[in-house]
Amino acid sequence: MNDNKCLYLIFMVIACCVLMAIVEIFIEPVYFLKSAIKFILFFIIPFIIMKKLNGIVFNNFKLDKRSTKKLLLLGVIIYGVIMVAYFITKNIFDYPKLIESLASDQHVTSNSFIWIALYISFINSFLEEFLFRLISFVKLSKYTKRIVAYLFSSMVFAIYHIAMIGEAFPPLLTILSIIGLTIGGCIFNFVDEKNGNIYNSWIVHMFADFAIMTIWYIYI
Repeated sequence: MNDNKCLYLIFMVIACCVLMAIVEIFIEPVYFLKSAIKFILFFIIPFIIMKKLNGIVFNNFKLDKRSTKKLLLLGVIIYGVIMVAYFITKNIFDYPKLIESLASDQHVTSNSFIWIALYISFINSFLEEFLFRLISFVKLSKYTKRIVAYLFSSMVFAIYHIAMIGEAFPPLLTILSIIGLTIGGCIFNFVDEKNGNIYNSWIVHMFADFAIMTIWYIYI
């Protein structure tokens, strides 16, 4: 029975990612519609399926004041690390051209940037953590070996982002991004494993997006 649930979850995650990639690459709807589709594919469908399989989706989600402070400190550190990395590499990579390409791919303008930045930082980060961490790792690890859940979650997280990156990144940066995303996915899994929730990875993901949006804002 556990094998069936494992395969069922894996198939569901892959199917949702493939459908979202098709939307990202080929259909390219307006941002609001694309966000609504992602909400359905990354939250509604997985939630319903997980509810039928397990009966419980959110558990152990209590957060005390001390934990909140630790998470916020972790987020600030992540933000600082990314910004330092940006200042070190800004003369190596052509960030203005990269941002222009990303803005074109995502249909982002100076007028819509603030709303899209808020969506990416708070909501999109949660949707991805829900699917790639809570479902693909925390829940999947109950039906299979930890190493399988670790590898599947981190690799599908990285591969999915190829569709988001598209041709905006040069080959070298794309390869480095995929490697970094895979390693990042493993780190996200590690920080979530002990408590069995996604608070840690969501905060890290959120502040990483804050940093990316800050860099984006510099050039938009």
